[in-house]
Amino acid sequence: MGSRRPWGAEKLNRMHPLPFSLWFALLMFCRCVSASEFAHITLNKEPNDHLESLAQISDSEVSLERTFLSPAHRRASTQLRVWMEEAGMETWVDAIGNVHGRINSSNPDAAAIVIASHFDTVLDGGKYDGALGIIVGMAAIKHTVLQAAQQAGVDLAGSIQQAGAPVPEAARTAAQRTLRAPLHLVAFSDEEGIRFKSTFLGSRAVVGSLVPNGMLDAQDRQGQSLRKVLEAEHAAAGKGSRPAEEIAASLVLPPQSVKEYVEVHIEQGPVLEGLGVSLGAVSAIAGQTRLWVVVNGTQGHAGTVPMRGRADALAAGASIISAIEHICGGGPDAPPASDEASENEMLVCTVGELRVWPGASNVIPGSVQLSVDIRAKADMLRTSIVQQVKADITRLCITRGVSCSVAQNHDAPAVLSDAGLVQDLVSAIRTSQPLLQQILPSGGEAAECTGPGEQCKWGENTEENDAGEALASSPSACSGQGRDVPVLVSGAGHDTMAMAEITKVAMMFVRCRGGISHSPLEHTEPKDVAAASAALATFIAGRVL
Repeated sequence: MGSRRPWGAEKLNRMHPLPFSLWFALLMFCRCVSASEFAHITLNKEPNDHLESLAQISDSEVSLERTFLSPAHRRASTQLRVWMEEAGMETWVDAIGNVHGRINSSNPDAAAIVIASHFDTVLDGGKYDGALGIIVGMAAIKHTVLQAAQQAGVDLAGSIQQAGAPVPEAARTAAQRTLRAPLHLVAFSDEEGIRFKSTFLGSRAVVGSLVPNGMLDAQDRQGQSLRKVLEAEHAAAGKGSRPAEEIAASLVLPPQSVKEYVEVHIEQGPVLEGLGVSLGAVSAIAGQTRLWVVVNGTQGHAGTVPMRGRADALAAGASIISAIEHICGGGPDAPPASDEASENEMLVCTVGELRVWPGASNVIPGSVQLSVDIRAKADMLRTSIVQQVKADITRLCITRGVSCSVAQNHDAPAVLSDAGLVQDLVSAIRTSQPLLQQILPSGGEAAECTGPGEQCKWGENTEENDAGEALASSPSACSGQGRDVPVLVSGAGHDTMAMAEITKVAMMFVRCRGGISHSPLEHTEPKDVAAASAALATFIAGRVL
């Protein structure tokens, strides 16, 4: 007996007699176009549209500002929840403001693959920091849900014809019967630490380290503690009155319920751009310590107090800042950075916030507060530098006749990524080419799909740099195909550091223009967003389909 012909071709042939081979070719052509457009919507158009929309949700009319539980932060939370539900996930918001989206699997007891990043911003921030990881994760999960539904035999024809189209309920139900592990997306409410001067509030709530780290007693500028905020949010959700410690315990994801954690994030540095590739994997994250220094002097009249009799808090603060810069190897007298070992230590120290009281031109400052951020790849070096900075602050305050206090608000050790996860991310980046070809035609042209047995072809347009080298307008350049996928060390802190306390972790970095971040100039090309979505979707599919 001969091979069975596809039902669609048989029916069409009865209705309109034509050579079977022609009908078969036409059907395959239509399927190819449909699949290409399907992926283009879920992994390219939709995530790029969502990023632009999310960037419009701000507490400032002139810049992007979305801090922990502000009005804009709450509006963003609502919008993210809508998008997660459109992607086929059930959703909820916990008492600390984390937005959760989850789709279960055929095995109710299986541990989940958790994908996350944060949706708060710094003041005058960029639209990709944090938000990119959430939106790319959402796109990859939506694409995976639809793939799983197709494997289960659900006909999705006409279901996803434009961005924003929700996953049909039948597809969601079928996907849950097909997936081998649950997928859990978390939009963390606070990573930057702007309001309470303590980073990773959202992810630390999930891993259960809010209470052990004393974060409940952290206060914002209005003197409101995180403890009171948690209790108020819990009550506002109609869940009654409970102590903050009990609420914090209810936010925790049990370690046994988490199989692994992956975070996608812009690089916030220039390496990927310099290499001409869109994506890289992360092998480690530098450790970080944050100090808050208060200097109290004697406030006085600028015109009547002699210079030698002053206890000027701002002058003492300036000496402290200069000393920190010197300790960490910076300043005009610093030796040339020629030692490769010194570069590999990645020691950097920053005073990024300074408050002066009373802040009048005719008053000697009576009080100064300043932040200190110390980072290094090696924990031993970072710990040594922190102790040296504290000792110098004490010495300088005694010398200048002022009082000082130093609070350590944040201390995160360096984190190593799981080697197996890193390798799997590298492999996913390399093998996401067929999917990327569907969603990101070269030079913006439509992919040409000519029939059965042929792959969609790319247009001939490419970009070149000044040296005539191909840039990332082709799929191979976008994802690093044909060249090594970079594996980097992150100098910036990420929620991955907190999540490493309960599970194995890894990160994927995405190229950003000029390495600029925490700035309105922060930018990631739409094609790089698409490359990240395709790579993450490939990574997830290999684990759950």
